[in-house]
Amino acid sequence: DPDREFKLLPSTIQEVKLLYEPTDTGNKNYMVNVVDTKNRVVVERWMVHTTATLPVVSKTYEIPAVTTVSPTHKNIPFTNPYGTSKTFRLKCNKPELVRFREEELVVASKESVNIGLILSPMAMSHSNYILVFVNDVQQKCEECFALRIG
Repeated sequence: DPDREFKLLPSTIQEVKLLYEPTDTGNKNYMVNVVDTKNRVVVERWMVHTTATLPVVSKTYEIPAVTTVSPTHKNIPFTNPYGTSKTFRLKCNKPELVRFREEELVVASKESVNIGLILSPMAMSHSNYILVFVNDVQQKCEECFALRIG
């Protein structure tokens, strides 16, 4: 949590956990600043280099492009492959184009459910390649679907 304060003690090692949730592939650099909250001075600065690669796409759905003024609703099937009930969180690489009816799904063992997609008119009117990530509660990608519009 970037807003949570912590104490840095002299001659000690402080572990700082970062959460990186890429929405596209490639290399990126981020600056992380440690600020003395009392004096409002940067006391440490780190550059974090990240590399994100495309996960394996398990299925691609072809959706024809259409001109529309209202959102388009689509369903894609998902099956929990595990022997126990699991919670899955949904994300996509273009949240301005796709929303989910539910961002979190609790799916019983081996059960199949539909992932409800709400595609914006902009998504439907142009060629787009959109990735839908089905993540576990720790945000590890369990499955990835692609939507090819156009």
